[in-house]
Amino acid sequence: MLCDILADVLSAEPDMEVVGVLSSRGKLRATVAETRADVVVLALQDSRLPEDCGRLLRAHPRIRVLGVTSEGRRGFLFGLRPLKASLGELSPQRLVNTIRTTDRMQAKQLQ
Repeated sequence: MLCDILADVLSAEPDMEVVGVLSSRGKLRATVAETRADVVVLALQDSRLPEDCGRLLRAHPRIRVLGVTSEGRRGFLFGLRPLKASLGELSPQRLVNTIRTTDRMQAKQLQ
């Protein structure tokens, strides 16, 4: 259910596109490589980055992982640098703003 809500929120944004939804993380790395995703949104058991996502970040250094706790109230942003930023209480607009902000920060770094 949380996945559907997040996909709907992100799809409604004119400057964002949901390029894939997985039922499990088994093919995460292959799907990211195929879709060239910039951000992966996934459910977390707690605030820690799952081990398979660490491998994902090493394989795709520019990607960010936005983890949302299972109750959908808190989020954490992970990047290779390493980066973990607590996002506090989540709302659909805060989720969208976080993705936009990280995309803009990365674009400035590439200039």
